[in-house]
Amino acid sequence: MTVVAWPSRLIGPLILLPAGAFATAALAALAAQSGSRAIAVVGLVFCLGIAAILARNLLAVLVFTLCIAMAYNRQFYSFDGWLGDYGSFGLFWTLADAVMVTIILAGLARRAAGGRTLPAPRRHLSVELPMVLLVVVMVLSALRTDPLPPALFETLRIVKYLAYFLVLRSLLDRDLARVVLIGLGTMVAIQFALGVVQVALGAGGSGLGSLDEQTGEMARRATGTTGHPNMYAPFLLMPTLGFIALGASGRRLLVHRLSLAVGFAGALAIVLSQSRAPVAVLMLGLACLALSFIARRVLPAPRVIGAAVICAMLGLLALAPLAGKIVDRVTGDLQGSLEFRAEYNEAALGIWQLAPVLGVGPSGFVPKLPAFHPDYARINADIQPGRKAANVRAIAPVHNVYLWLLAELGLLGLSAFVVFLASAAWLFHQAGKGIKPANRFFLGVFWGFLGLGAVQLTDFSLWWDHQLMGLTLLMALAAFLRDERSAA
Repeated sequence: MTVVAWPSRLIGPLILLPAGAFATAALAALAAQSGSRAIAVVGLVFCLGIAAILARNLLAVLVFTLCIAMAYNRQFYSFDGWLGDYGSFGLFWTLADAVMVTIILAGLARRAAGGRTLPAPRRHLSVELPMVLLVVVMVLSALRTDPLPPALFETLRIVKYLAYFLVLRSLLDRDLARVVLIGLGTMVAIQFALGVVQVALGAGGSGLGSLDEQTGEMARRATGTTGHPNMYAPFLLMPTLGFIALGASGRRLLVHRLSLAVGFAGALAIVLSQSRAPVAVLMLGLACLALSFIARRVLPAPRVIGAAVICAMLGLLALAPLAGKIVDRVTGDLQGSLEFRAEYNEAALGIWQLAPVLGVGPSGFVPKLPAFHPDYARINADIQPGRKAANVRAIAPVHNVYLWLLAELGLLGLSAFVVFLASAAWLFHQAGKGIKPANRFFLGVFWGFLGLGAVQLTDFSLWWDHQLMGLTLLMALAAFLRDERSAA
């Protein structure tokens, strides 16, 4: 009797194909019972699988997907049934978390299989120690709070981004670095397109769930997938200035022209948000970027001035139909906005004085607010019913991230946070040195990050998940580019 030996290379496909077919069928059946969004998710997963097969690089497809998914500012509270319902201070996950977990599994599988990777430069420390310091302070502050779970959940949220940075930093090579840039450019283009549709239809803050016309403050303001103009505009600052820097640093290559188009689209998106501080910071960032180009002799001064005039004219033409609305937004109720922030800042300082060194604990700001400003505490209570309906973290803390962290983490926590921001700024500055397109990109990211830090004096978006995920991805890419340049 003759025994036929199966080639070993066929064993894997013979196992994976039936398993994959069974899993796809199960997911499709489950999605059919869960609504149109679940069906869309299953369809997306299926498309990603096809893309990974065609590209023969699962990690590249996943990293590209991460760049798109991180802009979707929805938090899913699927752990409440296990851990208890702690409202907006419970444990949650986002689409970016789901993609990152898949990236981690794919990275482990590639390492276990001995997959081919491109040579990577020796890795040096950048923001790791400041992030560890911030986590240590958060742990010390959390251990002093009651109840303990919300504080621990908030601490774990920051630990998560430290872990993500380490994973991305270990996986990035030249190919994946290019994928990140392409993914970020695609994300900006998508957010711009969504913003234009929202403004045109008057949908505003209704998000992707509805494009019905709205009235009031949120009408005809771009929000993309972030849900709010004050989340949308700061999120686009760094990549927008990055692509403008990349595009303006060359004229012949197609990549420079595409980058300039993406940067211009991002700038228009920020203006369409009608969020005052980010628009002002964008203009200042463009001026600083232009001066940097002149100082580094990347471009001559006449060309910079000419490009600025042309871009300004094109921008005014594009925004002409909304000129009246934008002027009303910029000039209307400015005094009320300033008074609101001043009163909230005073309340935050009052909460900080309860525990000046370590603060009232992570997630402790809103519970302490009623004693210092009942009206703002009522605002936070009124928005809670929409938390699970919209899958968002429904809190409205003080509109100053530095005072927010000062109140929750005290002087030690704020100091650790400032050290972290300084280390990130230095990393972006180091990555911006060099003549490669990616280095030029980070020249713009550096000014965008400084502008983002300034915006946080009147905002809290930097402590939100989509912004932290974007910052984590950019820091990992910057660390790779810095180390690659130093090894050359």
